[in-house]
Amino acid sequence: MTGRDLSLLAAQIRAARGLLGWSQAYLAEGCNIHRATLVDLESGKREPQEATVAVLMNELTAAGIVFTEKGVEFRKWPAKTYVLTPIKRKR
Repeated sequence: MTGRDLSLLAAQIRAARGLLGWSQAYLAEGCNIHRATLVDLESGKREPQEATVAVLMNELTAAGIVFTEKGVEFRKWPAKTYVLTPIKRKR
């Protein structure tokens, strides 16, 4: 992932959370990632692992977010309520 792609991804995730009214803590808990990982990703400090990106994108897409070349938008308005269900890690 290039610096520009990371910058766009960070902005998209922040914007998606904003549209949904979700906090970083809520999204991180629902995706079973550390909040610090999400903070670093959204600030562009650290390149995320592909698995982390996949989980975030899947949950945000399931909540009705569409990722575009310029940002994010709702798939359909009004948006349906979507509640994150924390993913359980396999041990």
